[in-house]
Amino acid sequence: MRASAGERGLVILGVLPLIAAGFWLVLLREPPAAEAARAARPLANSSERAGVVNAPSFVGVVVAGQDAELGAELGGEVVRVFKEPGALVKQGDPLMQLAATSVLGAKKLAQAQAREDRSAIRSAELAAQSALDQVERMAQAEAAYSERDVRKARNEAASAAAEVDRLKATAALHRATNGRELMRASKQLVRAPFDGVLSARYLDTGDFASPGQALAKVVDQTRFVRFALPAKEHAQLQAGTQVQVVSAGSDLPLTAAVVDVDPELDAAAAVGFARAALPELPRMSPGTRIEVRLLPGAAP
Repeated sequence: MRASAGERGLVILGVLPLIAAGFWLVLLREPPAAEAARAARPLANSSERAGVVNAPSFVGVVVAGQDAELGAELGGEVVRVFKEPGALVKQGDPLMQLAATSVLGAKKLAQAQAREDRSAIRSAELAAQSALDQVERMAQAEAAYSERDVRKARNEAASAAAEVDRLKATAALHRATNGRELMRASKQLVRAPFDGVLSARYLDTGDFASPGQALAKVVDQTRFVRFALPAKEHAQLQAGTQVQVVSAGSDLPLTAAVVDVDPELDAAAAVGFARAALPELPRMSPGTRIEVRLLPGAAP
């Protein structure tokens, strides 16, 4: 029994959606695989185009060539801040100013010392005046005193006068010393020890610092990357060897030269450490994580 033209048309209309669905499934499954393959290739190619060598990488961290953590000589309050973190500083630039809490004690000590000095000087002056009066009385009645007694009285008067001069000099020294200490206590300036960058400030205006407490940190502008590598590679490394460094989030490598290699290995981790000088630009902050790769065949 043959189907009519209308029946054949209905069958074709029913089959067409199934054929279309099959094509759609094929197209739906194919692109992700092809796209994944294409996405994997550019990552490798981008590293090759950027110049990153195909070599084992080691973890490193950026360090400054020189750093100094500055502390408070005396406890006190931060009354003024001259520089903010990140600012360039020159050697001797004031960074912070403290008013020491021991100012009142220093003033009282200086005042007590001054009163003691004045009392000692006054007593010595009275003794010197008494000795001088004795010499004058003996001079008016020379016949009543022996030459030896007169000479002794004159020596005692001269000694008393010298004691007055000594006490006056000591009092002047005390005033100078106490004045310097009082000035140091009342206006304690924290200064930059060398040219560089103020990398951190731990206290703000109004905060109190204890004696010896860290106030700020200054680093110079030279940058190195310190990295660890296994014993085998460490034994082959020497000063002058070229390495590639790549910072996190960047695929642009920089070339650096090894400046020193620690002679001994870390016994616990079985690794050795080395340090390479980074280029002048770009500047990297100390603590930045760095990937280090040895250049194949690189020699100092």
